[in-house]
Amino acid sequence: MNCYKFEESFWDPKGTFGLFRILASASNGYTNFMLNKYSAFRYAGTGMYISYIRRNFGSSNDPRNRIDLIIAYENSTDMIPTNVPMLGEQITSMIGFGFNPINSNSYSILFEVKTVDSLGTSIYEYYYWNGSALPRAGSKMTFTKISPVITAEKIVGFGTYNVGITEKVVFCEEPTFGSTTTCYNVNNDFTNRVTIAGPINTKCTYVMRNNAVGWCVDPLSGPSYSFYSTDGTANVFGVQPVGLVANYKTIPFDSFSGSYNFDIQSDFTQSHYIEHTNDSIRITTTVGDLTSLGGPLTFPGNSNQSIVAASGILVTDVINPVRSFNVGTSTFLAFVAIPSSISAPSAYLYRTLNTGNSWERINLTGLDLPTPEFTEDQTPSYTSALGVFGTNSGTEKLHVFINKKGSGLRRYVSTNSGVSWTLQETIQVTSE
Repeated sequence: MNCYKFEESFWDPKGTFGLFRILASASNGYTNFMLNKYSAFRYAGTGMYISYIRRNFGSSNDPRNRIDLIIAYENSTDMIPTNVPMLGEQITSMIGFGFNPINSNSYSILFEVKTVDSLGTSIYEYYYWNGSALPRAGSKMTFTKISPVITAEKIVGFGTYNVGITEKVVFCEEPTFGSTTTCYNVNNDFTNRVTIAGPINTKCTYVMRNNAVGWCVDPLSGPSYSFYSTDGTANVFGVQPVGLVANYKTIPFDSFSGSYNFDIQSDFTQSHYIEHTNDSIRITTTVGDLTSLGGPLTFPGNSNQSIVAASGILVTDVINPVRSFNVGTSTFLAFVAIPSSISAPSAYLYRTLNTGNSWERINLTGLDLPTPEFTEDQTPSYTSALGVFGTNSGTEKLHVFINKKGSGLRRYVSTNSGVSWTLQETIQVTSE
């Protein structure tokens, strides 16, 4: 999946209000699952998805508290202890994940650990790992601590890509309160850093690959994607805008706000953007490398478009995040609608069998999702949007992990598109 950065809102679990949930996590076992959109399961190979969870050892401030990696296969789950911390009020997020099966080092993972000091200043630490294969159960995973190029800055974008067979990483950083952005290319083991020449007009919020160059794109600021290409050197970013379908933000989808209402799969297999009004959404789907279309998105033409019922969504909601995953001939699209008022967000999950000509909604209300313990607790919504993934080795299956207080971490599976669910596993906590 892609690298994400959160759009600020009252519901941002990396902000002040989200700390209520962190403070409530003092227990022995697994907590703080699906805390924010970085927790979403990422595709890691055929029948494999990856996420993470906080491993608590009683007290919230126990120095042993850490992140455990969740590696989910179709019929089993491996829990991998790491050396990435999450102590007290720290918020640990997997802000970067790269997977390319043709690479010698197929996987790259970047965690951010955010600590707020007594003066209210945010301090960021980073932990990085790359390798040819993910570990199996019984193994431990050691991440290398890395630092931003400029002291006290934070990484705002990260992604992996290839220039032919050369495996590269692009990342951008800036001061905590914004200002000048600097971007860098490194090998995917974080060696041989070069500074990309300015001017810099991207944060590389999302990074896509076509095995020729890396493509950065940021939240929408108008009716087009602005793609920025990098070739692994210090050369200035190339710029290529790709216009959205000409009816973008036309009546009745002309009044919504937000700029994160899209998902582009990291290998350009498919891309989707969503427009919405009260109780209705319009989904536009495009197959293939958007940068090679030679012009804007069109419907009819190179994209499919469908208007779909979305009961409960309001035009004043903001859609963020959007994620998609492919399972055989099916594509699933999930998103969270964040309200403008102080009330819980809503989650939506849809499935298409015809690359976006039509969509059906998948209902997860039959699952025993956790109930909010605080007004600021958005986890029930995020679980049903981001904790779901699919496999198909002959039978299409939907999987969901649920971390409910008092019940630990459990995994459920459905073979009928979410009509009914069966408990597949109760996940055992890892040892110290």
